[in-house]
Formats: sequence, C-alpha cells, structure tokens
Amino acid sequence: MNWHTIASIQPPYFDEKSHQNNEKSIQAGLQYLKEALNMGASVACLPEFFNILGVADAEMHKTSQNADLIHNEIRALAAKHSAYIILPLLEEKEGSFFNRAYLVGPDGQDIGHYDKTQTTLSEREYLSVSAGNSVKVFETEIGKIGIVICYDIYFPEIFNELRQQKVDIIFFPSLQRAEHETANESLIKARAMDTQAYLVRSSFGRPINTHWQPGMMFGQSSIIHPDGTVLANAGHFEGMGLARIKLPFEWKKPRCSGYPVQSVRDYLDDDRKS
Repeated sequence: MNWHTIASIQPPYFDEKSHQNNEKSIQAGLQYLKEALNMGASVACLPEFFNILGVADAEMHKTSQNADLIHNEIRALAAKHSAYIILPLLEEKEGSFFNRAYLVGPDGQDIGHYDKTQTTLSEREYLSVSAGNSVKVFETEIGKIGIVICYDIYFPEIFNELRQQKVDIIFFPSLQRAEHETANESLIKARAMDTQAYLVRSSFGRPINTHWQPGMMFGQSSIIHPDGTVLANAGHFEGMGLARIKLPFEWKKPRCSGYPVQSVRDYLDDDRKS
C-alpha cells in the first residue's frame, strides 16, 4: 500500500461556442494538468470530451480530428512525469465515433481504453456515437483502475460489475450540465460506497473571470473516499482538485450490533442475497 497524489482537472467551459474557446479550454486544461504533475500527482484525470467541448454541435466531428495531436501530448506528459493520465476524447476510428477515455501509463504508452457504454440520446442522434459493449478494469502497479463516463453514473449495474471485479479507484470524466450539485454529490458518494472504491470525477468549471449561478456548468470535480467522504472538490470555477490517498485501500468498519471490525466488501458479499 502506497500514498499517491490524485488530480482531478477542471478546465473552463465558455458560454460562447467557437474554435477559439475550444482551444482556450484545451490549453487551460493542459496547463492545470502540468501544474498538478509538477506538484507530484501520480494519477490525473481530464473531463469528458476534452478535445471538442466549446464548439457548436455541428463542428464537433470536424474538431475531433485534433484527437491524435492531444493524445500524443498527453503521452509525452505521462512519460515525462512517470504518471497515469486518463484522457477522454471524441474520436473517430474505422468510420465510427466513440466517446472514449484512454488510460495512458507512466511509460507514455496506452494501457487501454474504455468506450462509454451508456450513450445519451443526443450523442446517438447528433454525434453518431457508437456505444461500447463492456465494462473494463485495468490492472496497474497502483491497483485496479476502472473508468466510467458521464451518463454511466445513472446505471448501478455498471458499478455492480466494477464492485465484483474489486476495483480500487474509478475515474469518472463527466459533463452532467443538466444536473445540480446536490444530486451529483449524492450519486458520486453512493457509487463510491457501492463499489468500496475511490471515485474521481472530472468536469468543466466556469472561467475564473466570470460569475456562477444555478443552471450554469457547475464544476464540482471531486475525489471521493470509499466511505463516501469528499476528499477534494474543485468548486464552480476552473482549476483542479487534489487529494493524497493510499492505494490499494480496504475500507473496514464494524458490522452492526457490536461485531468486530471487518472488510466492508467482504461482509457485504457475505450478506448479499444471491
């Protein structure tokens, strides 16, 4: 069991859609990522659709041609800092578009990727996104890593499968623009406790020189402990959340009525009806 600094990167989301604002968001996200890596982060997560957010829907397919360029920059950063980086992209492969998140390893090579399994109606109708067909857990030197993307959070069967595979940490790149902070926090706390794993949510925040009010992109990139405690929250504005955690970690507490301390994962499995 070792200590690791985890970073949840929260780039700015601009109200006006343009290629210029898309590039501003990407560059700001990369800058926060570099700052986190320079501060010693060994794992960092970027938000959903990192390469295309900020342009009009009609421009997203064309803009996604930047995927390889960004991917190569992330690989170089991972190798330079010997870090794991989760990179979510809209990407075209063999004539199909995917909402995909790569896990880049500390050698700068891809360990693998996850394609969002629960795509939204708008993704299917306006972006022609093809759904992934499986939940994935990646074996790494720091533990078992799972990835889910945005709308996936509403489907507990995904997290049940991650629990069964005894995942240590789940990365959750997201937008969730139609949600609100209270519901978001309830969901991510519950999913961390469901899986007895850390959960790291990365989204977009308001530009630092603007205001925030309800109904706007709410940020809240967070790092959640397996027991549901919020370890870090980036707030409403662009920036990052950082937390130092132990991986792997086994959440333990007493059963009810005075029984001894035990692994929560173990006794829930013992008590679960088949």
